[in-house]
Amino acid sequence: MTRWTSGASRLRWAALGALGLVYFWTLAAASGQAPQDPSAKPPAADPAAMAEGQALFRGLCSGCHGGAGRGGKGPDLTDAKWLHGGTDADIARTIQNGVPGTTMKKLGDALKPEQIRHVIAYIRSLARSPSESTWKPYIPGDPRAGRVLFFDLKGKVQCARCHSIGGEGGRIGPALDRIAARRAPEFIMESILEPSKDIAPEYETVAIATKEGRVIVGIRINETNFNIQLREENGRFHSFLKRDLDGVKLQKKSLMPENFGEQITVKELHDLFAYLMSLE
Repeated sequence: MTRWTSGASRLRWAALGALGLVYFWTLAAASGQAPQDPSAKPPAADPAAMAEGQALFRGLCSGCHGGAGRGGKGPDLTDAKWLHGGTDADIARTIQNGVPGTTMKKLGDALKPEQIRHVIAYIRSLARSPSESTWKPYIPGDPRAGRVLFFDLKGKVQCARCHSIGGEGGRIGPALDRIAARRAPEFIMESILEPSKDIAPEYETVAIATKEGRVIVGIRINETNFNIQLREENGRFHSFLKRDLDGVKLQKKSLMPENFGEQITVKELHDLFAYLMSLE
């Protein structure tokens, strides 16, 4: 049932509503919690705090996330994709505790809470920056064709022999799940064409020479003053006491082939890239 009110009644209710709103604002102002005007601009950042945030970011973060925060070895910090939460509290927790198994190190022991807040404020300013990366792939690719190329163990590149996605594939190289959210597009393309340009410490290659004259090359799994473990490209695991070896030499080359650009066509390269970029 609809209840009708007279014009005078409606005026009285409107007046009471206005008085209630004034009363609410008065109480809020008295308590220091006045509602914010949604159209109001955010307060200007403290220049000194922003300068410190910028200096800390450049010294501690830009090596992975890029000088403008657009990403590289680490993810882009200027978009809306946050793997570990995008609130200030989430970002502070990530900075404080790091992310195990990634290049994101724990910084809570090195930075004061106030400094972390300044870094976050600077990161927010990068997200509002109008500058954008101008890098784009040469041609569009087909992610479905790229997936076939990636998992074809008899094909030209055989990526899945070393890399896994969704639990499918090899374990020699890093897993590529959500790689597009974790790496900048330029870095992904560069890693395909120049895999030795930037090698993560956990995937460094070593060559060991035994006293019997054997030379074995593989990914270093673990190393102490007394022993070393490595895994060959074929998956074979080795463990040696250093006293039984003639030498151990760190290699500056990735196990990943350097000549992908010669093994596949330009279209196949961009199909593979498009597939990797679909993994968000």
